[in-house]
Amino acid sequence: MNQPLVSVIVPCYNYGRFIAETLESLQNQTLQNWECVVVDDGSTDDSAEVVQKFVESDPRIRYVYQQNQGLPAARNTGIRATTGKYIQFLDSDDLLQPDKLQQHAAYLETHAEVELVYGGLRYFYDGTSELIFSPQHKNTPWTLDKSGEGIELLPFLVISCVIMPPMPVMRRTTIEKVTGLFTEDLPSCEDWEFWIRCCYKNVQFTYLDLPNTLPLMRLHQTSMTRNRIVMVNSFIEVRQRLRPILPTPQLVKLNETLLNNDFVEKCILTLEREGRMAAIREAFYLSIERKSSILLGWSVLLFALPPTWAVKLLQLQRSFHKRFYHWVFKN
Repeated sequence: MNQPLVSVIVPCYNYGRFIAETLESLQNQTLQNWECVVVDDGSTDDSAEVVQKFVESDPRIRYVYQQNQGLPAARNTGIRATTGKYIQFLDSDDLLQPDKLQQHAAYLETHAEVELVYGGLRYFYDGTSELIFSPQHKNTPWTLDKSGEGIELLPFLVISCVIMPPMPVMRRTTIEKVTGLFTEDLPSCEDWEFWIRCCYKNVQFTYLDLPNTLPLMRLHQTSMTRNRIVMVNSFIEVRQRLRPILPTPQLVKLNETLLNNDFVEKCILTLEREGRMAAIREAFYLSIERKSSILLGWSVLLFALPPTWAVKLLQLQRSFHKRFYHWVFKN
């Protein structure tokens, strides 16, 4: 059998109710020279049975089972199990528009200097067909839309994870260049850490805005992006790993500011989930650990203000940060 042009890696954990539609979107691609490995990360639902029907009817699709190790490990298993020249990540609840693989692979075939090509992204709520830019800002783009060497894009990636896993098609050699697979000790945000490594290795990114090439990310009650506390803790972990290696004082300062903001977000979540006193303790101990007057100030405010005021003030800061990020990306 000839080497497939594109390897599509689909990690799956208890998404039997979604994965058939995901694989159908892959079969509907205008590019047919692909392989797909579904890595079942210890599912306990009917994922195996659903995928097996596709395996039996389509030799391009394979099924690999492993004990539950988490999303980064499942993606790494998929990388090792495939041989395609290019790699596309696709989560088991998401979809690809029909020209995604064709257009992105064709661009890489004719532009040898480009190592990673990516486009836009849309979300949709499960059971609906309306495409939106994000759950928070329905009509406002937020993902990265710039081309260049990785070191030029690093400031945008330091601010936030503005490239989602299904957006790029990348060369397999790019993974070798960044000296490693996905970091498996991160429960979330492993993709963000990977894109940052791509920037450090000066990978050549190209943004390609073409019709019918979008990945579509499904929003539903169990999607991982809804587990905000896991995300925030992982953001904090990635930022702490960045501290000793950022190349300029400006990026170090930016990262520290955003790290404080992530800690404030953690206080918001603690306030919402565990109550006022738990949030005060969180902010106070973090202020000591980080020698942060900002976090110490929040602990005092949380103690002094009525609970409803404290919630509103923290939510106002959260809203300000989101607007700030959007302004940075568009200017």
